[in-house]
Amino acid sequence: MTVEKTVPARATPNPRSTPTHSVGSLGDARSAFERAVEGYSNSNLEVTEVIEFANNYYAEVEEKDTGIGAMELLINRPGNRVYQEPGPNMMWNAKYGMMSGNGDRRGMMGPGGGGMMGPNGQYMMGGSSASASAQNPRSNTADKMAVSPEQARKIADAYLSRVSPGTRAEEPTRFYGYYTIDTENDGKTSGMLSVNGYSGEVAKT
Repeated sequence: MTVEKTVPARATPNPRSTPTHSVGSLGDARSAFERAVEGYSNSNLEVTEVIEFANNYYAEVEEKDTGIGAMELLINRPGNRVYQEPGPNMMWNAKYGMMSGNGDRRGMMGPGGGGMMGPNGQYMMGGSSASASAQNPRSNTADKMAVSPEQARKIADAYLSRVSPGTRAEEPTRFYGYYTIDTENDGKTSGMLSVNGYSGEVAKT
């Protein structure tokens, strides 16, 4: 199943890249995300959700055979560069992230190639249109996380009750090493957060 929806603004990094053609709609964004995922040369990956925020587009990529989340991608608005969402997606992702043990931190690029830098000049990706982690993911990884989906949702709700009363956690999406959870307020999606599948640590994404 694929999902597309529009929600309010969310926090976003500002990678140092210069777009050539702006992505102007959910349809444009989905096409750009799908082309980027094809660049991973892993036929088991598919874009399952695309969300339009006021300042960026977000995509969730899952494994076809397991239904487990593989990675989270962004496109800034305006922009056309697809890049991996910083944070848990890169640091907690035990199969496709920077900590996966593949020793290769290359990632996605927009038209024209070239590397990309994070908001503080940290190296994020570059050198290839395909990530070695996505091409050759480790077979291991978080099959049995200590934190269950139900516990992750409770942890998220407890966190939200402190920082944003009235906001609630929706159903968690499982990734390798963590969960990403949409949050809703007044019946509408308001943002996202992640819960570490081992420690229960919460990260606002």
